[in-house]
Amino acid sequence: MRTSTLLLVPLVTLGALTAAQAQTPSRQITGRVVSAADGQGLPGVTVIVKGTTQGASTNADGSFVVNTTVENPLLVFSYVGFAGQQVQVSGTGPVTVRLAEATTTLDDVVVVGYGTQRKRDITGAVASISAAQVAETPITRPEQILQGRVSGVQVTQTSAEPGGDISIRIRGTNSINTGNEPLFVVDGFPGAGDLNSINPSDIESVEILKDASATAIYGSRGANGVVLITTKKGKAGGNTINFEAYTGIQIVRKKYDLMNAREFASYLNDVASESGGTLPQPYRPSQIDSLGEGTDWQDEILRTARMSNYQLSFNGGTEATRYNLSLNYFDQEGIVLNSGFQRGTLRFNIDRKISNKLSFGLTSQLAGTFEKRAFVNSSGGSNGGVILDALRFSPINPVRDEFGEYTFSNTPLPNVENIGNPVAYALKTKDHRTTARGLFNLAANYEIIEGLTLRSTAGLDYRITQTDIFRPNDIFLGRLNKGLATRGAANQYSWLNENTLTYDKKLNENNALNVVGGLTFQRFFGNNFAVSNTNFFTNQLGSDNIGLGANLLPPGSGRFSNSLASYFGRVNYRLFERYLFTVTMRADGSSRFGRNNKWGYFPSAAFAYRLIDEPFMQGLTALSDLKLRVGYGITGNQEIDNYQSLQRYGVAGYAGGTSRLVGLAPLNIGNPDLRWESTASTNVGIDVAFFKNRISFTADAYYKKTTDLLLEVATPRTTGFPNLLRNAGSVENKGLEFALNTSNFDGPKFGWNTNLNLSLNRNKVLDLDGEFERPVGQSSSSLFVGSGVGFTSILRVGEPIGSFYGHQSNGIWQSADEITASGIKSPVYRPGDPRFIDQNGDGQITSADRVIIGTAQPKFIYGATNNFRYGAFSLSVFIQGVQGTDVLNLNRYELESGIFTTNKLKTVVDRWTPTNTDTNIPRAGSPVRRSTGIISDYVEDGSFVRLKTLTLGYTLPKFSNAVKGASVYVTAQNLITITDYSGYDPEVNSFGRDNLSLNTDYNAFPNTRTFIFGVKASF
Repeated sequence: MRTSTLLLVPLVTLGALTAAQAQTPSRQITGRVVSAADGQGLPGVTVIVKGTTQGASTNADGSFVVNTTVENPLLVFSYVGFAGQQVQVSGTGPVTVRLAEATTTLDDVVVVGYGTQRKRDITGAVASISAAQVAETPITRPEQILQGRVSGVQVTQTSAEPGGDISIRIRGTNSINTGNEPLFVVDGFPGAGDLNSINPSDIESVEILKDASATAIYGSRGANGVVLITTKKGKAGGNTINFEAYTGIQIVRKKYDLMNAREFASYLNDVASESGGTLPQPYRPSQIDSLGEGTDWQDEILRTARMSNYQLSFNGGTEATRYNLSLNYFDQEGIVLNSGFQRGTLRFNIDRKISNKLSFGLTSQLAGTFEKRAFVNSSGGSNGGVILDALRFSPINPVRDEFGEYTFSNTPLPNVENIGNPVAYALKTKDHRTTARGLFNLAANYEIIEGLTLRSTAGLDYRITQTDIFRPNDIFLGRLNKGLATRGAANQYSWLNENTLTYDKKLNENNALNVVGGLTFQRFFGNNFAVSNTNFFTNQLGSDNIGLGANLLPPGSGRFSNSLASYFGRVNYRLFERYLFTVTMRADGSSRFGRNNKWGYFPSAAFAYRLIDEPFMQGLTALSDLKLRVGYGITGNQEIDNYQSLQRYGVAGYAGGTSRLVGLAPLNIGNPDLRWESTASTNVGIDVAFFKNRISFTADAYYKKTTDLLLEVATPRTTGFPNLLRNAGSVENKGLEFALNTSNFDGPKFGWNTNLNLSLNRNKVLDLDGEFERPVGQSSSSLFVGSGVGFTSILRVGEPIGSFYGHQSNGIWQSADEITASGIKSPVYRPGDPRFIDQNGDGQITSADRVIIGTAQPKFIYGATNNFRYGAFSLSVFIQGVQGTDVLNLNRYELESGIFTTNKLKTVVDRWTPTNTDTNIPRAGSPVRRSTGIISDYVEDGSFVRLKTLTLGYTLPKFSNAVKGASVYVTAQNLITITDYSGYDPEVNSFGRDNLSLNTDYNAFPNTRTFIFGVKASF
């Protein structure tokens, strides 16, 4: 019913517009709007009679006709990408208006928390991305527009799987155990969460609030930065229909070079030889010669995948009513068989001016997504998966046997662990996620007196997700439990009420004041359930009839809720147009924290000095802008699970006779003193521009210290629990940011502009509640053998989060005499085993010899965009880079030193033998690395520079009065990547957004190179 009502609104609006246009005013004004650069007519320019709802838009050659009842009207001309203009008309025309292309001006309006400001008045560190920048290249989800385009923002696509996760860090990593993602605010709705359901083509602008003076207005959720997303609204002065479509293909960017069938058979023979006679050699020389290349399992599971996108939007209205309606469908296949992502969205935004004092606005979206997930990553790959097993599975096997059945591993040696036919995994397993989402925000604005406006909003965000998983009983992993089916659902809701009073008044020629005060209340709640069954006698119905399994696992269900109540205020004061002051305070009360610390208070203050506006600077004509900024503030982080401050109980049971007795058992120790993490931040910045803003430069320096970390600390054994969540420890981040924008050429035929940004951040752990260090980080449970060797990283005071921790490699043991002479007595090594540095000199290689062997924190990140225009052609070149970061390549660890009966990299052909000693690859079958843990050989330089996007466009000549404009374009994404990293791609993290397992590559979805062709048209 709600959907039907929503669909009727645009129809009623369009009817009202048609009726309004049917009225006949008393006079007619004609004219033409042209480009000041080349004199060509501009189609789609909005022409409005100021102070009325009367207006029109220009046709294909820039001509317009305006009917009006106003004598000597003032016409307002506006066009995206061009500077607006107002023209007084005393007759009936014709009027010729020349519009110049817009450059970034200091009077541009920037969205900030709970309001807008002129760019010239900003006192904090705020960056903006416009609709034009969003439209430059096709992106699949909104977060991608931030990558490489904004200083201080690191965006990592942790998985290239369609619909895959993206991690964002603004000015470093603040927290150890809580979330580090920024707060997303979509059309004023904070906490919008996963943006996969947001259509990027609907975005009008993106603002990034980076320092505390800008984010403190969001209080307990502002410590990690804030991203404000504003979707497209209607524009007065006629109706426009926009259509865009693109289609493309994706191919794998890079593959691993693996042993072929002959090389693998020879390797297995060497493994048997190294066993000391306990294993017979499985292949005779004549058999090896006959095997040939065998099966390349990467080729079998990877494909050329298609993607397509279709967008249709309707935009227009009058001064009284403006609307934007859009429909979108996006479809992306994954390069792994049987994977993909689909999204459909319907968005309707409308603004209605009831009177000069009262107006309403509605932003709304309905969306549905469908994910077909490949069986790729299970706890970092500990249970195998399509990708990992394509690398490990025997190349001697064909995909199917002579009976047409999928083959299983037939390696004629024991100890084969968790290896399955990857094609069977891809085609026969099912992991589907279906999500329906609605996001609505209704606002009412009332001007009480001149300059004083009351705004009240009511919003709802709901998300309903269904999960459908099935693993049949005839694939390797399914055989372990004779098939597995899981069905589940999760319902999440958030409702929001915000009420603000804004006083915006220029008191006199030298004083201006803007005051915002408000109170908000937001509640999150939801429920979930899941049921699983195993031991299926047939796979025919899969998970459609979960009752066919004979071993029903205990079902699970739950519900949650949390609330946030807030009071906030901000004062902006402008003196003599050059002294700018901002003071902010927010008080947050959260149900997530202990009864003794429900409320937190988050102040900030900032000052900016517009030196350019001093009288003594007026003679410097080359200088367009010069502003100094300084700010300080405190923000918080509340991103922990619900009920962490309370004593929680969970289901427990034990077998009693023939039945299982079920009860409750405590899960944790409650902590009534639990409170927010607190981040104090100082920012100093400078904004400078030259030659009428054709060159603009921004630099910022910042220091952030996060205290009261929500940290798991050890407790005495007498408590019955290993740890307690409490506030302890601290982390710092400090860095520099630079951004340079230049308009190099801006002629009638040729134009060229450049955008550059560079960011440096240094992260350091300052305190761990008195501890000096603690091992952290996940790895595969099947990759390593032995207790305590699976940690990948360490938290250590004085070192950054994400420090890789392990043994430092020192070559290969060449002889028994060399081993004896070294003094290493434990463990016992053989010639051909890997050698490690005995850091403490005690004659043993133990965990005490582990050291920091790399860091996931980059030294700096950067981006560069060059846009060229020549006649009707345009070219956009976007380069993104990361320098000085390391990646833990557990794929390579597995493929050189893992289970000795699985396939290996081609490098293992050059393994150590008594006659081949000049190598760093151990002898066949050496178990040493697996029992040692993380070693420096597999911490690789993950630096890269990437030609992220290359887009060539062509604007078609005007061929119809009905068509305002049309263009075609081709885009290549990830076209060139320069890196020393040996894996699929250096931009990876198999553990998603995990704070303590950064830059780890194990069983992750390979990145792609994409080629796209698209068309755009306006009517």
